[in-house]
Amino acid sequence: MYTRTTDSKKNSILVWHTPLPTETFQYTHFESCHPPGVRKGFVKGEALRLLRTNSSKAKFDEHIALFKQRLQHRGYPDNLLKMTLSEVNFSQRMLALQNKQKTCKRIMPVTEYQPSMSDLKHTLMNKWHLIQNQPSLRKIFKNPPLISYRKGRSLKDVLVRAKL
Repeated sequence: MYTRTTDSKKNSILVWHTPLPTETFQYTHFESCHPPGVRKGFVKGEALRLLRTNSSKAKFDEHIALFKQRLQHRGYPDNLLKMTLSEVNFSQRMLALQNKQKTCKRIMPVTEYQPSMSDLKHTLMNKWHLIQNQPSLRKIFKNPPLISYRKGRSLKDVLVRAKL
């Protein structure tokens, strides 16, 4: 739901996001089985959404403070929240409202996320020089690949059948 009011001083429309009364803010717990980048990406993505949907700095700051408080209740550490939320400033709002062209020409291998294999990217980057030393591989892999993860099968997926 959005609330709109007119500001007579500036002849502009102020817009801010007002959550529905049924909104329960069921954010994932920090200790859930997600890659570390997902946690930071989720926080930054939600902060950018709040930035785009609030045209008043006061309302934006109010919503960011509430968002931070809800995440702290879900176990998110203060240093992660402070670092990630500091990347989103109200002064960047006009830039955030513009559409961006994505120019990702990197190879993206997809693997299932396993907490025991959390250093896959680190291992790949440590051995990247071996790929760059091979002339044929250097042509294929001009840039390091962007590791992406998909959700693995959970116990629920094994036990519950969707079809009747």
